[in-house]
Amino acid sequence: MLTPDTVLPSPHASAWSARRMWHWWAAAWRMYRQAPIRWFGLSLVPMAIELILQVSIPVAGVVLSKFVVPIASVWCLIVLDQRVRNGRFAIRQGMARTLRLRGRLLQLAVLSASVFAFQMAVLWMWTGPSVALGVATGDPAVIAQLTRLQLATVFAAGTLPGMLLFFTAPRVVLDRVGVAEALRENRRLLAAGWQPIALYLVLSMLLVGSVVFQPWLLLPLLQLGYVGYWAYRDAFASVAAD
Repeated sequence: MLTPDTVLPSPHASAWSARRMWHWWAAAWRMYRQAPIRWFGLSLVPMAIELILQVSIPVAGVVLSKFVVPIASVWCLIVLDQRVRNGRFAIRQGMARTLRLRGRLLQLAVLSASVFAFQMAVLWMWTGPSVALGVATGDPAVIAQLTRLQLATVFAAGTLPGMLLFFTAPRVVLDRVGVAEALRENRRLLAAGWQPIALYLVLSMLLVGSVVFQPWLLLPLLQLGYVGYWAYRDAFASVAAD
């Protein structure tokens, strides 16, 4: 658990330099070292749920996963925050807190699913509606028609609208801020602290796109969410000192 004497006041986001991202990395790494197996396992939960839904449910599994996985991600975020602030993962408590979000949880799920909609729109404009529909329904024959470069580009494109949730999700989930207000805060912070956030975005795009060519890169990509959590703490609370 990070105690008050292990944190430093955060400068205003407008004062962040590109190097600020390394403060987030350092904080995430210190946290990770405390329970590496559990942190690694927690990062796999959304991916495992997505894989199960897409493989086990024909046609609708892909679209359904885009609404269910964000709910699992919210639970992971709550469990993460509980461990950092209170020293306990408290899995059942995290589930109870997730369910209490109700309408806000649904709103976040819809926002997250809009990232997939954006990716399909990009694919639609690039290859046509039949291919986009085939990918959206998980048709293996259609997916096989796409080159790895096309898949990498479409996957990486999703990181752009995904930044709408960068600060929005933790503010709604952890601080109980309304979705509309959190989106406005997110927009202001993305503009004010653009240097480290742009660096984070570029790294995210490179990792997401590279997974198509080197699937093992999915593992470090999944850990990137912990860095994003510390960006939120830096903006709205404090970040662990180096």
